[in-house]
Amino acid sequence: MYHKHHTKGIVISSRIEGDSNRLSNIFTENFGLIVAKIQGARNIYSKLRGGSQDFSYGEFSLVHGKSGWKVVSVRAKKNLFEEFRNSQTKLKIVNNILNLIKKLVGEEEAHSSIFSIISNFFIFLKNAEEKDVAIAECLTLLRVLHSLGFMRHDPEFMIPMSSTEIAKEDLETIAPRRLKIIELINESLKAT
Repeated sequence: MYHKHHTKGIVISSRIEGDSNRLSNIFTENFGLIVAKIQGARNIYSKLRGGSQDFSYGEFSLVHGKSGWKVVSVRAKKNLFEEFRNSQTKLKIVNNILNLIKKLVGEEEAHSSIFSIISNFFIFLKNAEEKDVAIAECLTLLRVLHSLGFMRHDPEFMIPMSSTEIAKEDLETIAPRRLKIIELINESLKAT
């Protein structure tokens, strides 16, 4: 009998496997990025259907067997696509950040701080004014890259890199330096 693991997670992407199954890339709080099979996820009456769609955020129950991870239950809290469908800018940013996570985070490497950073960013993004979105994205990318060790800390920014919250003061502090931050982010991404 396999041990059941419970963790928060976000479905980054998935692909169809067989008639009714999905193979999903899920970024989890406790296990990092995992690839998990979701059996019967495409069946119309499946209890796993809602929580297994791309951009779904929720609490996952998983087992790890011989053939890898398998999702046994999901309690979906929200779907980021549905939440941001009326703002193409915000939806594009969500997609970009999740794809960056998929690219940079190794499989089964726990990164609870990065999970908190992006979760708090998505919470902030929901009610953010358009003028704050680009700056908040820069701050989030800075913190993710710093947490993964891909970016040196530049004391010029004077923002708490270990924090996962997005404070209005932090956005005001880095707003005048946005172009320099974008250069640093791009430099770090090229080095990965």
